[in-house]
Amino acid sequence: MSESKPILKLVPKPDPVPVPEQEKPKKQRRGAGSYEHRGGDSYRLRYKGNKKTIQAPTIAKAEQALATFIVEVDKNKFRPPAKTTVKDFIEKRWIRDHVEVELAPRTIEIYKDYINRRIIPALGDLKLDKVKPEDLLDFYANLREDGIRKDGKKGALSPATIQKYHHILSSMFSCAVKWQIIEQNPCDRVKSPKVPKKKPFSLDEQQTVTLFKALANEPLKYRAITAIATFTGMRKGEILGLGKKNLDLINILIRINQTCSHTKGGSFIQLSTKTESSERIIPFPAEIVPLLEAHLAAQEKQRNKCGDKWISTIEVDGKIVANDLVFTQWNGKPMHPNSIDTWFNRFRSHYNLPAELTFHGLRHTNITLLLINGVDVGTVANNAGHANKSTTLNMYQGSIPAAQRAAADKMGELLGDQVPDLLSGPVTSKSKKKKEDKKTAK
Repeated sequence: MSESKPILKLVPKPDPVPVPEQEKPKKQRRGAGSYEHRGGDSYRLRYKGNKKTIQAPTIAKAEQALATFIVEVDKNKFRPPAKTTVKDFIEKRWIRDHVEVELAPRTIEIYKDYINRRIIPALGDLKLDKVKPEDLLDFYANLREDGIRKDGKKGALSPATIQKYHHILSSMFSCAVKWQIIEQNPCDRVKSPKVPKKKPFSLDEQQTVTLFKALANEPLKYRAITAIATFTGMRKGEILGLGKKNLDLINILIRINQTCSHTKGGSFIQLSTKTESSERIIPFPAEIVPLLEAHLAAQEKQRNKCGDKWISTIEVDGKIVANDLVFTQWNGKPMHPNSIDTWFNRFRSHYNLPAELTFHGLRHTNITLLLINGVDVGTVANNAGHANKSTTLNMYQGSIPAAQRAAADKMGELLGDQVPDLLSGPVTSKSKKKKEDKKTAK
C-alpha cells in the first residue's frame, strides 16, 4: 500500500512587524556633498556638480571645508575656478568690456602699450585665479632691475612707471572680481610702489613779468595761448578744446566743458571733460580781451584765405559737429598738443627762462601766485578744476615759501606791537613767586 503524500497547505505570510519611526535607517540625502582624498593634504570637494580642490591637514578639517563649500553652493556664492589665462581675459573680455568703454582714446592707447610691452609677456600665461601677490612682487622687482628699459637707457623704470603698471593690473583684477570671475584681487595685498612727490615748479611774479616781455616777439596765436594758460590756469587740453561759443568776451567768462585728445595715428578728438569739477565756468582778466580779439580776427582772415581748404567740422564724443575751435592749425585742423610743447621749449631756451619750466608750469604759476596773494584756497581749487581743496593744498603745500613769509609778516603786523611789553618782565617767575610768598608769610 503506497504511502499517501502529505497535503501541503499554503500558510499566509505574517504581516511585517512595523519598525518604529525612530528605528528606520536614514537614507543619504540626495545630492549630498562628498570629498575625495587626492594625496598629501589635498582633497577634492564635490556638491551638486560643483568641484573644489582644497588643502586640509586632517579629515576633520576637510569635512569642515566641505560643510562650508555646501553652504556657498546653496547660497549661490561659490565661483568655480577661472580656467582662463591673464592674456585671454585681457584680450577677450577686459579691453572690450571696460577699457574701450570707459576710457578716452589716448588712455586706451597707453593701457594697450603697457599691456603688450610687459604685462602679457610676464603674466599672460598664468591662470587668472592663480596669480598670487608674490607673482606681482616678482614682476615689480624685475621692473626695478638695471637694464630693463627698452629705450636703451641705463637704469630701471621710474617709480611712476612701475606705479602705473600696478594701477593697470589692479583695475584689471578689480573688474574680474566685480564680474564674479575670481574671488579676490591679488593687488589688494601688495602695496602700490611709492612715487617721490615732486613739488610743482612755477615762476614767481618777477619771472612771470620777464616771460611776458619775451613773449611779445612770438606769433600771435602762441601769445594768446600762453596768456590764457597763465591768467586762468587752464590745462593744455582744455585750451585746445576751447570753442568760440564757450568764450564770452563780453562777460569775460570761459566755460570749460571739453578737452582735446589725440591718438598715435594722428587723429584728433574733442572729448567731454572727465569729471564734474573739470567742467566749470571761470572768469578771466579784462586785460587779455584785446589780445584774444586780435587772435580771433587773424583766424577769421586766415579762414577766408583758405576757403574750401578750411576744416569746417570736428569730432566731439564720436559725433561730427561744426568746427568753432579758438586755436587751430593754419587750415582749421585741431592743433596737436605736442606742438605747443615743441614751441614752448624752443621759446624758453631762446630767452634763457628757467630750464625746469614746462608749459604746464604756467598752470602751476597761476595757482601759486593766487595763493601767495591771498586768494582763498576754495576759489583757487574751483578755478583749477580740482575736485577737492585737499588736492590744491597737497600739491602746493610747502612749495610757496613767499606765501609762508607773507603769513609770518601778517602776524607781525597784527600783534607785533605787543612784543616790547614782554621785554620788561622777570627772567623767571619762580624767584618772584618766592618773594611774594615771603611777604605773605610776614
